[in-house]
Amino acid sequence: MSHRFTLVFPTIKRQLAPMIKLFLNPVGRMGRRDFWIGFSGFVVFVFVMQIILDRLSDSLVGFFLSLIYLVLVFQILYSVYGKRLHDMGRSLWFLTGMIALTLILVIVVMMMFGGAEYFSEFAQYDRKEDIDPAEIERIQTAYQNRLQQGTLPLKYLLYGLWAAFTLWLGLSKPQAKDNQYGPYST
Repeated sequence: MSHRFTLVFPTIKRQLAPMIKLFLNPVGRMGRRDFWIGFSGFVVFVFVMQIILDRLSDSLVGFFLSLIYLVLVFQILYSVYGKRLHDMGRSLWFLTGMIALTLILVIVVMMMFGGAEYFSEFAQYDRKEDIDPAEIERIQTAYQNRLQQGTLPLKYLLYGLWAAFTLWLGLSKPQAKDNQYGPYST
């Protein structure tokens, strides 16, 4: 039995090695075709994980899985998008800038659509003061209603921004020479 396992394990390892390199290793360069393959795999991964997390949303397993999911999303983003940026002769700072811009836009929209009022409402109470649960519910409901108004425009803005960034990466020509990130491959 153990002899069979030693024969199967290297085969599995050989088959998984290209996928691990594609999705989890940000070092090197990646051509346009491989970028679109990696991007497609990333989209499928996100879609499947969203379904799984929706089903496990109220469980401890769902919580820990969502933490692992967050780490994997960033790792895959930096691996797929990063290698494509390297192929174009650019650093990962472009991707880091996109992630920072996304976070800034989310915070700005949250503050514009009720976030400032939300914090202001709670700031009037002393830290140790007990707040009436009905008052907490009123404040949270008012904030949620205001935030809903900004969610749809934010989604379109972020999807458009990331779609433009993805298209730029997927359609741009590679740097047609060896660069600091690796050799040019045709």
